[in-house]
Amino acid sequence: MTAKEAVPVRDDDREDHGFSVIEPVGFSPVQAEAGGKKLLLSPRALTVAVCLLLGSLMLVYLLVARSLIFETQPADANVSVSGFALPLGDGHLVLPGHYSYTIQASGYLPKSGEVDVASDGHNRHAVTLEKLPGNIQVVTNPAVPVRILIDGTEVESHEGLAKNIPAGRKRITLLTDRYLPFTREVDVEGLDNTQRLEATLRPAWAKIHISTNPPGATVSVEGKMLGTTPMDAELIQGDRTVSVSMPQYNTVEVPVAVTAGVDQTLSPIDLSAADGVLKLSSSPSGASVTVDGEFRGRTPLEVKLTPDGQHQLRFFKDGYGSVKHTVDMSAGAQRELNVDLHAVFGRVRITSSPEDAQVFIDGELAGASGQTFRLPARSHDILVRKSGYEDYTTTIVPSAKLEQSVRAVLLTAEQARWSKVPAQITTPAGGTMLLMRPNAKFTMGSSRREQGRRANEVLRQVALTRPFYIGTTEVTNREFRRFQHMHSSSHVSGVSLDNDNLPVVNVSWNDAALFCNWMSERDGLDKVYSTEGDRVTGFDAGANGYRLPTEAEWAWAARYHRGTMRKFPWGDHLPVKRNSGNYADNSAAQLVPAVLRTYTDRYAATAPVATYTANDLGLYDLGGNASEWIHDLYTIGTGLSMRREENPVGPQDGDYHVIRGSSWRHAGLTELRLSYRDYGAEPRDDVGFRVARWVN
Repeated sequence: MTAKEAVPVRDDDREDHGFSVIEPVGFSPVQAEAGGKKLLLSPRALTVAVCLLLGSLMLVYLLVARSLIFETQPADANVSVSGFALPLGDGHLVLPGHYSYTIQASGYLPKSGEVDVASDGHNRHAVTLEKLPGNIQVVTNPAVPVRILIDGTEVESHEGLAKNIPAGRKRITLLTDRYLPFTREVDVEGLDNTQRLEATLRPAWAKIHISTNPPGATVSVEGKMLGTTPMDAELIQGDRTVSVSMPQYNTVEVPVAVTAGVDQTLSPIDLSAADGVLKLSSSPSGASVTVDGEFRGRTPLEVKLTPDGQHQLRFFKDGYGSVKHTVDMSAGAQRELNVDLHAVFGRVRITSSPEDAQVFIDGELAGASGQTFRLPARSHDILVRKSGYEDYTTTIVPSAKLEQSVRAVLLTAEQARWSKVPAQITTPAGGTMLLMRPNAKFTMGSSRREQGRRANEVLRQVALTRPFYIGTTEVTNREFRRFQHMHSSSHVSGVSLDNDNLPVVNVSWNDAALFCNWMSERDGLDKVYSTEGDRVTGFDAGANGYRLPTEAEWAWAARYHRGTMRKFPWGDHLPVKRNSGNYADNSAAQLVPAVLRTYTDRYAATAPVATYTANDLGLYDLGGNASEWIHDLYTIGTGLSMRREENPVGPQDGDYHVIRGSSWRHAGLTELRLSYRDYGAEPRDDVGFRVARWVN
């Protein structure tokens, strides 16, 4: 419908209904500008699109990002993380990757580090910050400068303030002069805070009342003058020495044990008048000086003398007459005294054997032996010398009152050497050995016509010249048990063979040789016997260690007497003489088949060593008591050779060793003879041994 065709509104309708009239207006179409572009999206649409994009990105970030949480101590520390990190609650939201962080808090040292954030799970890290050091302000009562020690180490401080003390529980010690150390445990809180430590110091001294008679003396302690008496001195605790001095009086030093806080009153100190000083000299110098009988030194010297009376001085020197003086000194006086000493001579006659020897006195040739020499009365070194003999030396002090004599017995080199070799020695086991110097040619064995002779007693020509030591007795149980602690010599039908002082028995030859090696080792000597394990395999005749006697040594020691060979220990004829040894007598009748009916030795079996008379060489029991193991291997000669053997030691090889001497089991003529020979290897209850040593 057009405008023209519009239906008019009736008046009555307007009146009745109250509607306003709509009137038509003209319409003109909008004309577009020539060449303009039409927008695809409106500004509102663009805004919505951007918001949707950002929201999507944020959603993706939230899905990919991981939480990075630092649990800090303290909890209120500030945490900063490098890169894009969104704070989220008590942590940060970050993409997986590598980040740097810094954590800071007031009163703490900052801490930085690096962390890797993984794509799986959350990342939580605990970080504890180190507290800043703290300060300690020390306030003392009384206010005095102090040294501050933290856990025993002194720290720098200024007016009682010690800075930069690490946080934690510390042992603080305060030191100062004249006060006792103060110590307290303190919890240092750190955080650069200053804590106050109040300390009441206790005095380290005590008051010591010092008085003298007379008063007015100067009191010093450790070189520091404190005042004059009478006075109260404040002394630091400990052992102190109080020095009291006064002109014209001797200085007195009094030890005082001072306890802090405990006052003392010393007993009045009586001062004595000062000593006088006497300067002494002599001509010649070096004279010894005594004052009232007490040696004071040698001139020149100074001596202090009390002013309470006279003093006796004596000057003396070797070769000079003594000089006496009497002096008295006044208090504090100083004097000098010089004395002249006069030489004194004595006569000494020097003789020698052999005669015509040179005499040297104090290193100078003085004459020949047989002369009398006038010498100063002091110590002189005397030397007597003669070609082919060792020098003789001695020291003598001539006397002016009587003539003295020196007798020089000169020794050849050989005699001098032997004079230095001890005639008796003690073994490491406690046995005694005597020096033997044989120079003998004799015949071992016995004649075929000798009654009781055995076939193994072949005659042998022997020369024995090598010096040796030999035991005075057989080795005892006590001595052997120092080597083998558990050894027992056992018993015979209830009769003990095991007492300490009885000869050791029931030992093999090998046991005896090992005992000798043990003693050699104890004395640092070369071992005679070579061994493989505990078995002896040979010997070294040049070694200087302990060993068993050779058969030649044993025969010489037992039989040789003034150029002849004894038949029995007591002589050349039966019967057995009284106290000759321990043989099978009536006491042994229950133990052995045959006994000596007319002889008594008081022992049924072995007897203590050295019970009976020694032979001429001082050796015991070479006959009787226990038969003895010998160094030599057992052999029997032919008796056809008259070649003289010199210092024989037996063969190197063999199965048995020689046994010499009779024992407590023997009563027959054959065994009682000193030429009797036996042999064996295994232990027997009547076989022991003694030891020997060569002297090289």
